[in-house]
Amino acid sequence: MKFRAKLYKSKILLKLVQNMMKIHTECVMHITPKKIRFIVNSGDIEDGIQVFYDLPSESFFENEFSIQSIANNEIQFQIQLENLRRVLLSAINSNDITIRLTKKQSEPYLHFVIKSSSSTVVLYQDIPIILLTTQQLAMMTEPILPDPQVYIQMPDIKTIQNVIDKMKNLSEQLVITISMKSQLTLQVESPAGSITTHYTGLSHPLIDTNKGKDQAPDSSSAIVDIKKILKVLHIHQLKPEEVVCCIFEGKCLLFHVIIQDVSATYYLPIIIK
Repeated sequence: MKFRAKLYKSKILLKLVQNMMKIHTECVMHITPKKIRFIVNSGDIEDGIQVFYDLPSESFFENEFSIQSIANNEIQFQIQLENLRRVLLSAINSNDITIRLTKKQSEPYLHFVIKSSSSTVVLYQDIPIILLTTQQLAMMTEPILPDPQVYIQMPDIKTIQNVIDKMKNLSEQLVITISMKSQLTLQVESPAGSITTHYTGLSHPLIDTNKGKDQAPDSSSAIVDIKKILKVLHIHQLKPEEVVCCIFEGKCLLFHVIIQDVSATYYLPIIIK
């Protein structure tokens, strides 16, 4: 198995890694000739937040990118995000970063060669990884869901995060309601009182579905853990171009995020009462 690549857009990748660390301490990287996928899972399937980041390989690896393996020229491995963050931070001012897969005493590592753009200094760093089989990767697929029937384009995510951050002082659970009439409602309740925030005039992006609009419900609600949704809303730091929220009753709350060349999907478990 061989892997070698010249990395650019390291600053964007650093921001993505810092955002992933809001969810969990480690991730799985799946690298193919066409796509880099980061998979982050904060717990078991029923209770944890699952995140899938997809990056086109050609947008982050230059022409020297090469990968060889018996599994369709794909590799997958587990990596500690803090280790990756440190390396990317040390390369913040470099435009010459080479990565390759290597071994030390039979243990796999990602070997980074970082050349400074302002001096002759060359920095070498190694990150230990755990190689995964294709069978192990197959256990980390996205949930199978029907076509979304209730969805909305979210307003400014930083504003939403600030509102929910104040709500968490009243309750540990948030009720989110989406109306297909361009409305979003956030609500918390406790014996001490309740807070409700309404957003109107929002848009519904075009989504191809197998069902007609006349069969779709007008609105849907879901209860989620406030601390978990606040972790997801840290995506505002990435300045996303679009964030679409979908409710799948009895299953999950889904956020689809577009950030420049990157698409990310967050699956947030729903509390069933």
